[in-house]
This record gives sequence, structure tokens and C-alpha cells, in this order.
Amino acid sequence: MTDILLYTLPLLVLLAPTYLAGLRALHVHPQGRRQQRRRVACLLAGVVTLVVITIPPIGERLEPRMWTHMTQHLVIMMVAAPLIALGRPGQVLLAGMAPLWRRRMVRFAHRLPGLGVAAPAAWVAYVAALWIWHMPGPYDAAVRHEPVHLLEHVTFAVTSWLFWVALIRLASDQRRGPIGALYVASVVPPGAALGAVLTFAPRPLFPAQAEDAAARSIDPLLDQRIAGLVMWIPLDMAFLGLAIWLFARWWQRAQDAPTHLPAEPAGVGR
Repeated sequence: MTDILLYTLPLLVLLAPTYLAGLRALHVHPQGRRQQRRRVACLLAGVVTLVVITIPPIGERLEPRMWTHMTQHLVIMMVAAPLIALGRPGQVLLAGMAPLWRRRMVRFAHRLPGLGVAAPAAWVAYVAALWIWHMPGPYDAAVRHEPVHLLEHVTFAVTSWLFWVALIRLASDQRRGPIGALYVASVVPPGAALGAVLTFAPRPLFPAQAEDAAARSIDPLLDQRIAGLVMWIPLDMAFLGLAIWLFARWWQRAQDAPTHLPAEPAGVGR
């Protein structure tokens, strides 16, 4: 996966000046600076995680076995993507643009409703990417062809980022706390179904992966079943735990919210 550096490094170099200019523009008061430092830390952690998990030596060691390859996918989707989403790089980049380009980008965003990252659209994109790339044809194409492999990882990163951006927006609105919890919990059934298919399949489902595994003296079916369990248990436990935490946080905040009782009319009780 060295190709990922070929595409990401030039992009990062091009965006770095605009991002730094945006950071300077957003440093208004001490509280804002503290918040921005946390966002920058999240963004850097997410980008570093994404690069480290996909390039040598770690990336190469995760590719031969399906279950380690599945772990790589989960790290992209469950660690790198939410960290980048918490970093909110789009807001900083927009602040660092020249006024003319900023106005153009805002107009462009208004013409594309999808950039609003509606939760249902983000959910569908996330689940679709998860299932499509774990079908035999696309998965084996990614195993055989490096450009397809790169596209697979980019797809996971982008759709997961959209998913987490939508969740962050839901979670930041106290009125929609239960919706955010339901949004997360609703990802569990499709993920569990995919994990069950991989775990209980009576034979290897991915010919190219099975061929590579056999060449390395790895049992293809056992490898696939472990991959299914990796997809099934950690992913579902993480999403269920997050859903419970989001609902509990909303409930606690709702209980702590002050209640305003109407003033007692004059003369009542006298």
C-alpha cells in the first residue's frame, strides 16, 4: 500500500498552508484556542493512524491473513475516521481560504445537498461500502490489484468519515440524543449479518484470498471464520456500547436540565 503515500502526501502538502491559515483565523479567544488544539490533535492522530495502518511495515503484515486484513479495515473505520471527523478539518480549511474561494466553496456546498451529510445518506453509504467490499468479486479484485485495494481503503475512510460526521452533529444536539443512539445501534444488524455470513460459511468465499492463504500454509476457511468473528464481535460491541453511552448521556442531561414552573398567580392559597 505504498501507493497511498503517492496520493496522500501531495494532497497534504497542498492543503497544509490553507489549514495553517485557517488555524490562525480561528484563534479568537483562549477557550477557542483550547478547543482548536483538541481538534488539531484529533486530526493528526486520525491521519497518522490511517497512514500507519496502511503502509509498510504494518500494512504489509496485515494483508496476507483475512482476519488481520479485517482488523485493518476496522481500525480505518472505527479509529482513524472518527478522529478525523472530530478534528473538523473542513471548517479550518474554509476559514483559511481567500474570501473569493470561500464564497465559491460555500455556493458549491449549497448546490450539493449531499455535502450536508444527512444521517440517513451517511448510514446507507457506510453500510453499502461495508457489504460491497466484502462480496467475493470486489474483495478478490482488491486482493489482486493494488489500485482497487487503494480504492477500497479510500472508500472505507470516506464513508466512515461521513458516518461519524453525521453522528457528531446528532450527538451535539441535546434534542436529538435518542436519534443519535438509534443511528449508531441501527448499524449493528447489518454488521452482525455480514460477520455471521463469514463465520458460518461452509467453504471459503473469496477464491483469491483462499489461494494466497493456502500458498502461505494458512487454512483459508479458518482464516475466514476468524475474520467473521473480528467483524462481528468487536464492531457490534463498540457500536452497542456507544449507543448506550449516547442515550445515557442524553438522559442524564435531560434530568439535570432546569424545569421552569409557571409563577403562582397572586392571591392563590390566601
